[in-house]
Amino acid sequence: MRAVVVGAGPGGASAALALAKAGAGVELVDKAVWPRAKTCGDGVSPLAIAELRQLGAAFAPGLRLRQARVSTPGGTEFRGAWPQATPWGTIVERRNFDAALVDAAIDAGARFSPATRARAIAPSGHGVAVTVTAGGAERELHADVAVVAEGAQGSLAKALGFPPYRSRVVAIRAYARTHRRLPAEYGLFYDRFVSPGYGWIFPVDEGRANVGVCVDERVLARSGGNLRALLHRWLRENHVARGLFDEDPALEDERGGLIPSGRGRRSRGHVFLVGDAAGVADPFTAEGIYEAIKSGRLVAQALTESSDVDEARTRYERDLRSLDRNEHAARALRTTFSVCIEPYARYAARHPAFADRLMTDVFFAKPHWAKFLWGLHLGH
Repeated sequence: MRAVVVGAGPGGASAALALAKAGAGVELVDKAVWPRAKTCGDGVSPLAIAELRQLGAAFAPGLRLRQARVSTPGGTEFRGAWPQATPWGTIVERRNFDAALVDAAIDAGARFSPATRARAIAPSGHGVAVTVTAGGAERELHADVAVVAEGAQGSLAKALGFPPYRSRVVAIRAYARTHRRLPAEYGLFYDRFVSPGYGWIFPVDEGRANVGVCVDERVLARSGGNLRALLHRWLRENHVARGLFDEDPALEDERGGLIPSGRGRRSRGHVFLVGDAAGVADPFTAEGIYEAIKSGRLVAQALTESSDVDEARTRYERDLRSLDRNEHAARALRTTFSVCIEPYARYAARHPAFADRLMTDVFFAKPHWAKFLWGLHLGH
């Protein structure tokens, strides 16, 4: 099998790695000069760590984060830990994280062409022809399949007739330094003026953090549409941020972008979408790295273990249901979070075992969102 993978983020690099390890010929292209920075919270969750181990991809982790700190719009705060099966996550800048995944794909046999833009994908014989440009020159790459990992704002999926996303949030992140010691934990802060959404503080190391806000598009519109101003206001007004950073701290590398979720189809003909292009990001937390890596692994398995491309499409769409199963409940929970979460958070603040369960069920493994949303019984 020959595959062209468009986009070298976590979804594309994971697909290229898994395909190459299975013996496929893989051409991985990315429009950026490599390595490159990327708008992201940089959170590599415990689930993502498990996926990377399954792929056999090594990377240099930052601080090992074994718990998360959550505050609600009502002011309740609790901490919860992860299941023992995957006991830690970490924060790694995407410039470094994505480069490590690409290096792993290259080591497995994939060919990588940075600064190479995919312009079009068209049927060609029993496969596809991907038109790319690099250095002013145009060429065609011929393969059995194309895996499109072009991110949230790429144009290829739309041009190929894939349906629009069902939901979108917007986010902005920056890096902030502090002379105080940052706690080794994920910080998720659901303040009223960013609801439905949240602010975050994710420590890269003990003195530097990825900070940001993630909000529904409607919240941004109500605040005047200035995402940068919203981030600065959150840093001034959130009590944890005020305690960790100087007043109105100098921010490095502020970047904003869209995080989409939900797409009716992720495969068509000989083309398969992964990562943000497939809309697999978590609609509630907006986590995307784990989902991108998993979608890359799943598409590689479908392509290399199926008898033909039709069977691969059927299998891939079916396998993605594990990421879609809670989408509607997750979007509803995001919208009604301040009402739904408050009694659970109050209980979690007094009962550590329940706090761990809440972290697992809602923020971590997410197996029970529908039950949670419609009345999960406290303590049971």
